[in-house]
Amino acid sequence: MNSYEIEKLHERASVGDIKAINELVDFYIEQKDLYHAKLEIERLKYINQPESYRKLGYIYSCGLIDNPDFDLAKSYYKKGFELGDEACGYNLALLDIKEDRYLDALPYLTYGVSVNHIPSIKLLAKLYIEGKVVSKDLEIALSLLKKALELGEVEVYASLGKVCYQLHKYDEAFNYFSQGFKYKDPDCIFYLGLCYASGLGVRQDFARARYYYEIGANINEPRCLYNLSLYYKDGIGVEKSEALASSLYQKAIENGFKK
Repeated sequence: MNSYEIEKLHERASVGDIKAINELVDFYIEQKDLYHAKLEIERLKYINQPESYRKLGYIYSCGLIDNPDFDLAKSYYKKGFELGDEACGYNLALLDIKEDRYLDALPYLTYGVSVNHIPSIKLLAKLYIEGKVVSKDLEIALSLLKKALELGEVEVYASLGKVCYQLHKYDEAFNYFSQGFKYKDPDCIFYLGLCYASGLGVRQDFARARYYYEIGANINEPRCLYNLSLYYKDGIGVEKSEALASSLYQKAIENGFKK
C-alpha cells in the first residue's frame, strides 16, 4: 500500500468509514506498527456498528495487539451480536466451545442457522455428529448439512457423504462423495475408494477402488496410502511388491496415518 492509498484511507476513516478503518487496522498490524494500529482500534470503539465490534473481538481474542483477552473479546462480540451480527455470535460460540461450554454456544449457533449463516450451520452439524450440546443425532446433522449445501456451500459434500455412510444410506453417500470428488476433496477421494472396495452404494470393483486410492496417494492422503500399500502387499489387482507396499505404508505413517 503506497502513501497515497494510506492517505485516502485516513480521509475515509476520519468520517467513520468502517471498511477504511478496518483496512488501516489490518495494514498497521501487518506492518507491526502497533502504535497506529491501536489508534485505529480506539476509533473503532466509538462506532456503534457490528463490524467494529467483530473486528475488536477478533483482535483481542487472537492477541494481535497485546496478550489475548477472551473476556474483552467476548464483550465486543456480544455487543455485535446484540446488533444482529451472526458472525459475532459464531465467534462467541467458538470461544464457548473452546471452554467446553457447549450449551452456552447453542443459542448463538441456532440464531446463525435461522439467518442462513453457513459457518454456524456447519459448526452446529459438527456438534450433532460428535454428540456435543445434546445427544448425538446424525439425522439433524444431515438436515443441517443439506441446508448448507442448498446455500451453495460445496465443502460439505464430504461431511454429507460421511453422515449418510454412518446412517447406512450408501447410495446417497456415494453420490455425495462423487460430487465432492469434482472439487478434489481428499475425504471424498478416500471414501470413493472405500465404497468401491466394499461394494457399498456401488458395485464392488477393486480396480476402481485402486484408481481412487492412487489419486489420494498422489496427494499424500494417509488412508489412501495405507490401503494402497495393502493392495501391493496382497497383490489385489496388481503385482505383489513388498518393497512398494513397505514404501507406501511408511509414507502413510509419515503423513499421519494411525490404525
